[in-house]
Amino acid sequence: MKIHFLVPHAQDEAPGQRLKFEQYYERFRQEGWEVIHDTFYSSALYRRLGQPGLTGKLLGLAWACVKRLGCLWTAWRSDVVYLFLEAVPAGPPVLEWIILRILRRPLVYDIDDLIYLKKPGSRDPFPTLFNRKGKIEFIMKNARHVIVCTPHLEKEARRLNDHVTRISSTIETVLYRPRANYHVARVTLGWSGSFSTSPYLHLLDHVLRLLQQRHGVAIRVIGDATFSIPGAEVEALPWRLESEVEDLGKIDIGLYPLPHEEWVLGKSGLKALQYMGLGIPTVLAPIGANLEIVEHGKNGFFADTEDEWIAVLTRLIEDLALRERIGKAGRATVEERYSVAVNWPLYRQAVRGALELGPEGRSVRHGTGGSL
Repeated sequence: MKIHFLVPHAQDEAPGQRLKFEQYYERFRQEGWEVIHDTFYSSALYRRLGQPGLTGKLLGLAWACVKRLGCLWTAWRSDVVYLFLEAVPAGPPVLEWIILRILRRPLVYDIDDLIYLKKPGSRDPFPTLFNRKGKIEFIMKNARHVIVCTPHLEKEARRLNDHVTRISSTIETVLYRPRANYHVARVTLGWSGSFSTSPYLHLLDHVLRLLQQRHGVAIRVIGDATFSIPGAEVEALPWRLESEVEDLGKIDIGLYPLPHEEWVLGKSGLKALQYMGLGIPTVLAPIGANLEIVEHGKNGFFADTEDEWIAVLTRLIEDLALRERIGKAGRATVEERYSVAVNWPLYRQAVRGALELGPEGRSVRHGTGGSL
């Protein structure tokens, strides 16, 4: 049995893939599946998109579109196609239509983020030439099963499909080990993300400057090595797979600021879960999926206005026992609800359901071999 993961990015490079379904590849293999990871962006092309120069980007994107046609051959030879976001990040759902209507492959559709909206500050290389929301709705409606990661996306998906499962980003708790000691000489406030999301951290520029002046805290930023705050000392690091957990583990209080924008309603709270998985007390914006992950004052804290951020962070900076209590409660939340072990049956059942349901939603017998 073959499962064809049709995805944007190379393996282990994009958090939206890496801390969702990619973590389950080995479990699929253990159940007898051949896993095929089929990407649109090569690693080199994705790096090029963040560099100056238009000609090289356009040629690279054109070639990526041509190569993407090869996914149809792979899909035809597979038992299930697992599509993440879209086959090509522009234009109508041509390849999806062929997979669904001509090849008639069972399709599991996984979506995180409201990709049919223009992301604020986005450097999307593709122009908006097509109704992207219509494209996403077509895929949702015709997939055998839809996987979403937030309540807002679940509501949208259930308008179009009866077979919907909500699975958050998840944490491999064997890899993410909780800290044993919360005592430090200097408290570090930290954030992890990428150059595309680091503008959100600038919502706290004044807060972080003030807290560093008052309490001498360190500020650590992971994922945008160019990040800086005027008037503050910031340690900015690039994201590195091989040292990700170690780099995160040096944070004493995790930060997750977000604006009140519709785009944010598609975010799964991944940063918060990474901090919490390591037993790091977390302060986050009260919006979207965050409201389900955290109970204020129990396993984390919400903060919205600058005054709230200053008040909550000051409490945590000054109170070692509070940092330890909140950190341990956050770790327990991840173990109970957001671990790979807990969520594996949901992925397993989504793929099983796609195999068992026919195009009209009726149960069918499909294939032999894999024990899924």
